[in-house]
Amino acid sequence: MTGLLWALLAISALYHGQIKLMWMWLGISLIVDAADGPMSRKAEVTKVVPWFSGVMMDNVVDYLTWTFVPAIFMTLYLPLGPKPLPVVAAALALGSSMFCYCNTKMKSSDWYFVGFPAAWNIVAIILWLFQTPALFNWLVIVVFTILAVVPWKWVHPFRVKRLRALNATAAVIWVATTAYMTVIAPSRPLWLSAAWLISGLWILAISAARTILGPSNR
Repeated sequence: MTGLLWALLAISALYHGQIKLMWMWLGISLIVDAADGPMSRKAEVTKVVPWFSGVMMDNVVDYLTWTFVPAIFMTLYLPLGPKPLPVVAAALALGSSMFCYCNTKMKSSDWYFVGFPAAWNIVAIILWLFQTPALFNWLVIVVFTILAVVPWKWVHPFRVKRLRALNATAAVIWVATTAYMTVIAPSRPLWLSAAWLISGLWILAISAARTILGPSNR
């Protein structure tokens, strides 16, 4: 539930033009999001408070922090062409994300996301860090909008059992390097870029392998 606080703080920072502070709050919300699920399952919250839907709450918070705030950021701080094009781009992100949050089959039996998991915070921060031009930004936004309804599998680094240790390590490295790149932006040392790229490619490769080869029999 603290995710609502991080979302509020991120919106406040965005309103005041404090971009790095906004990303810090969204980063904290991401870390909390990764930890609160296992903690609630271990505490058996659904048995203690059966009338309260943790899944619904998680979706509300995730929509704010993973999609809504990043969409507003994109309209204000990414090159997307003249008005009303930035709003159109944000609308694509917001609308396509419904195919994730409202999809009762958004996760496979082995815990991969089915379709792009509305991770617009990741898309937005990459485009911002690399200062990509409007045409490229539009291409990326359109591609991920389409991927929301394509049954491509995306690994959940902490819930997929196969290669979980490696997946989780890659995810932690990617988040840590992205955070550091944000702090020192626009500087980007070679070693940092290499660690960021390798860890990110691992996540993408695992997702592609699951999509192409199907579920593991092990």
